[in-house]
Amino acid sequence: MVLFSFCLNALIAVLGVVGVVRDFAQLGWSMFQFYTLCSNVLLLLACAVQAGFEARILLKKGLFVPSWVRIFKYLAVCTTTVTFVGVVLILAPMAGGVRTLGFYLSYGTMLYHHTLCPLLGLASFVLLDRPALPDRRVTRWALIPTLIYAVVVTILNFTRTLYGPYPFLRVYEQPLWMSMLWGIVLLGMAWALAYLIWKLSLRFSLPHEVGPTDPEETAWTADGYIKNQDALSAYTYRTIPAGNNSCGPVSAFNLRRRAGQDARIADVLAEMDAMHLLNIPGPTLLSVMRRYLSRYLPGWRQVRGRDAALAAAERSRMGIIRYYEELVPHFVAYFRVGDGAFRFFNVSDDTEDAVLTMAAFGEAHLRGGSVILLCWE
Repeated sequence: MVLFSFCLNALIAVLGVVGVVRDFAQLGWSMFQFYTLCSNVLLLLACAVQAGFEARILLKKGLFVPSWVRIFKYLAVCTTTVTFVGVVLILAPMAGGVRTLGFYLSYGTMLYHHTLCPLLGLASFVLLDRPALPDRRVTRWALIPTLIYAVVVTILNFTRTLYGPYPFLRVYEQPLWMSMLWGIVLLGMAWALAYLIWKLSLRFSLPHEVGPTDPEETAWTADGYIKNQDALSAYTYRTIPAGNNSCGPVSAFNLRRRAGQDARIADVLAEMDAMHLLNIPGPTLLSVMRRYLSRYLPGWRQVRGRDAALAAAERSRMGIIRYYEELVPHFVAYFRVGDGAFRFFNVSDDTEDAVLTMAAFGEAHLRGGSVILLCWE
């Protein structure tokens, strides 16, 4: 399925580039006065970025498409859908009705920008992208590109810097109330389409893969620490089974237990989940981890960079290391158990509960990507 999604995203990006290049040859930079061009450039960039991440997955150099890419794609698809619907319901009727619809949908670069890219982008997002974006607030975010365009172009029309380019934007050729009405209608249409696309994606989007479903008791050590996040798939974290992405809450739970606090993993998952801005699939954000630790375990300090983090961890009594394990951002908790020895939890399948030197942990796991340490000295 990733291969099919990659091919469709790459195709949309190529079609978008072909249309933009042809329009630029005719209009130059003035082509960006048109909402059609702005929305299609946004879509080709979003599809190109997603295709890049999917290529990494196919090449075994990556494991997932980040949530911000999904949101970027959603915003772009909403704008190009506004383009398509606007052509069918507004521009073509204003230019002559059904007789002109074929022209607006198939002539020249309009074939790419009015028809192919918008429809393929919509199909790609609704049917192939996984997992869905369950937070309804993204439907309001989808208005941002359209609102920015509307404000900028309206100001340019008021200052007579730009004429149109659409009839309903020519403020000096219609009453003020008509311009305001057009604004309400167009933004209302943009939100209605964003909401419909969001609902369709929830209905048709493929579900996220569920991780291992071991009994929950295999998650725990004999002394009450969590050693294996895979066994937490019965819980939900950031809208997906917690076995996929709960390393952040697991590490926070383990340090709270080490500090002698009474904590339940279900409560930690729920509280950290609620701290994220959007209720969408994804890993724990570092900002959320810092906020949670400041609430329950204040006094930590942050160290960036592999060598500096290892040196600071050597001097610490406990901490959390954020690094990349098999190309995925991963949080791991540790605490000191002896002179130069530390106990690590939930590192990988072969290092679920292990006592290591900090140098040995670094040599085995800190091999690439950014490393950030939150530690208590």
